[in-house]
Amino acid sequence: MTTKLPANLHIVQHRPETPTEKVRAVLGEAQWLNDPEAWDRAQFVEQIGQAMFESHGTTVQFDRLLVGMLVSQVELYVKCWANIKTEGLVTMFNAGATPGKNLHIGVADRALRQVANLLSELALTPKTRAPQRATGKYASLLNGPD
Repeated sequence: MTTKLPANLHIVQHRPETPTEKVRAVLGEAQWLNDPEAWDRAQFVEQIGQAMFESHGTTVQFDRLLVGMLVSQVELYVKCWANIKTEGLVTMFNAGATPGKNLHIGVADRALRQVANLLSELALTPKTRAPQRATGKYASLLNGPD
């Protein structure tokens, strides 16, 4: 037997809906993470440019340098990830006499840090995105003091 809850309690039991196809397409895992051969530099540049335009409403000529640096760091990460997938986390050194950490792990880690820094510089991380401003009748109330 189900009882109907008051409207104010419905919020507490609300279950978020499953993401729509558009959300899945935007937030879905990049194919090249599972298959490094699927990495496409030109497609990535196009996607970053589109994300910048959607986030900022404009693009600036000088961002090309940062986008180029971002692409090279992601490409470096993809190559390292491909090596880690084939060779594993532990590799052998000194003609197979000494096991050790795969050197690509450190390179991939530094590349990811640079990617995060560059995304931040391009204001493409959640923390660096501009807050949404309300418009309409109650804009001044919702936006707060300037």
